[in-house]
Amino acid sequence: MKIPAEAPRLPSMPFVIADIVLLSVAALIGWQAPAPLGVVPLAAISFCVGLAAVAGLLPLILNFNRAQEMALRDRANQIEVLARTVSSTADQVSIAAATIAQQMEAAKSLPSVLQSQLNDARAQLTTPAAAAEDTALHEEVATLRRELAGARETDTARLSAALAGITRATAELAAFEALAKQHSESLARLPSQAAEATRHTTEALEKATSAAIARIDAAAAQNRAALESAASSAVATFTTALDASAATQRAALSATFDTTAEAARTSLAQSLEATLQAATNSALALASVNAVAATATPIAISPPTLTPDAPLAAPEPTPEPTPAPVASTPEPTPAPEPEQTPEPEPAVVPPPPEPALSSDGLTRLIATAYIGIGNKLFIRGDGPGLSLTKGTPLHFLSIGKWRWENPELLFPARVRLYKNDQIECTALGELTLEPGHHHEVNVTF
Repeated sequence: MKIPAEAPRLPSMPFVIADIVLLSVAALIGWQAPAPLGVVPLAAISFCVGLAAVAGLLPLILNFNRAQEMALRDRANQIEVLARTVSSTADQVSIAAATIAQQMEAAKSLPSVLQSQLNDARAQLTTPAAAAEDTALHEEVATLRRELAGARETDTARLSAALAGITRATAELAAFEALAKQHSESLARLPSQAAEATRHTTEALEKATSAAIARIDAAAAQNRAALESAASSAVATFTTALDASAATQRAALSATFDTTAEAARTSLAQSLEATLQAATNSALALASVNAVAATATPIAISPPTLTPDAPLAAPEPTPEPTPAPVASTPEPTPAPEPEQTPEPEPAVVPPPPEPALSSDGLTRLIATAYIGIGNKLFIRGDGPGLSLTKGTPLHFLSIGKWRWENPELLFPARVRLYKNDQIECTALGELTLEPGHHHEVNVTF
């Protein structure tokens, strides 16, 4: 079996970049979402954070599994090499045993061959011509015996060496069997070790995930605190600018009012002067007519009726010359009584128009309320993002225009409007806002 080459490690940089991108998306969603966070922003943030945790832990898990697989593959390769070594050793031992068996068979047939040669030699010794041959045979037998002894010694040494080799092979085979048994036990323990390693890996991953979630929660809390502080500073800055603008507008309005009042006062004084001058001229003319009438023939003259343009204050008495006695003195015409100003009728709030579907799917309320500079309009209700005890300020659009939007409203909500979160708009009463509709109301206090 060919041992595979080491596979390249899984690069972790793409996963780190994906982790940073997902955490940035979660932070951007938390920054852009209105406070308090709704269900959809929280779900999106949780999804991004969870996906970032998975992306951060995935290369660690894959590299750990790859290392385990490589260790198991190396152990299997070692066992396979050991098995091949044991098999080759057993083949060599079997070949040596066959060789020794052949030599033993040859050694067993050697005495019978020698006995047959000895019988032939004895048969030849019975003849007279065999004496010399007997001596030669004895010498040959001695030589053969010496050779047989040497061969026996050589075979004995060879057999001893073969026996020692067989003993060593047997010991090595026993050692190989013990090693194979040990490796078999190791292979049998591999599933449990793999399960234990998997359990430890799972625990480590859970701990790492918990630590990552804790760090993410801490970072989210810090971001939320930073956002709240930034929002508070922005609100304070906006309030300061609004107060400064209101003070400037109030000063400008006060100066304009003073200028207008002074001009009106001057115009009224000039008008009163002209009216008094006209009244004085009329009195002098009347005195002249009375003097002429006293010297002339009495003629019935109807007194002129003076119709003042507007009710004026009674002028101070002017000393007149004493006229001559006349036949009759005309009675003064009574001044007309000023008309009573009718009391203003209570303002009738027109019913709000029927709500229409908004183009962006948001629930929106546009309120027209002239409540004075420095005052704010608040809304209370029972919908998401609202409270029955504490109002939510409406967004100031322009003079007399206020807006409130809610993307999380799924069911009709009952709301009320308050001035500075203290004075309720009783003329309007309780409103019912339909989700996803555009509402417009006129508010009077």
